[in-house]
Amino acid sequence: MKSKHKNRIGYFLLFSMMSTLLIVFSSGSPSRISTKNYLSIDTTLYTNYLELRGTIRESKISEVETVKPIDSALIIISSTNFQNIEIWTNKKGKSVFRLPLDKIFKIKVSKKGFATKLFDVNTKVPFDKRGIFSFVFDVDMLVEIKGLDVSILKNSIAKVAYNLVEEKFAYDITYTNKINAELKKMYRNYYLLQKIYSDSSALPTHNPPQNKK
Repeated sequence: MKSKHKNRIGYFLLFSMMSTLLIVFSSGSPSRISTKNYLSIDTTLYTNYLELRGTIRESKISEVETVKPIDSALIIISSTNFQNIEIWTNKKGKSVFRLPLDKIFKIKVSKKGFATKLFDVNTKVPFDKRGIFSFVFDVDMLVEIKGLDVSILKNSIAKVAYNLVEEKFAYDITYTNKINAELKKMYRNYYLLQKIYSDSSALPTHNPPQNKK
């Protein structure tokens, strides 16, 4: 009976997240979440979780440019002893997913033609503070450009965790300040290359084919 119960929990978590998700974050606090767009929730198995609502969009070249959402961006959610989940954004670049508490997740956002981005989510919460939480974020994706060094993106661009003082989910300011210096360098080069190639009909994203001798 215990084995069947564990399997039931595992399958429920998997299908709950599949039915329905940087660098801008808004606060995440306990709230009453509408479940009309989700599979029915069995409160005896899945009463505490963090719901993430994200928008994936293309990085702007200038302040006057309109933000463009990215349709069908792939989001991969992974964690130790947890089966990877793959979901995609809708036409508005939006997606929603729920993560069980007391785990550490790696979130990978990718789309062909764009540089992949990663961020971490730690859902550990004190026992007496458990409940339903929400967290809203945006991920700005860079178009792949020849000559742009994006090696910094092999690291997570942000870390999200429960803030004991504010009693809500927030990003790790210390980590953000540490990585922002390198990210700013990358963005300066990105905008410079965008300007250099602005007269071209398309941005070069790879080396041109070599003429055969």
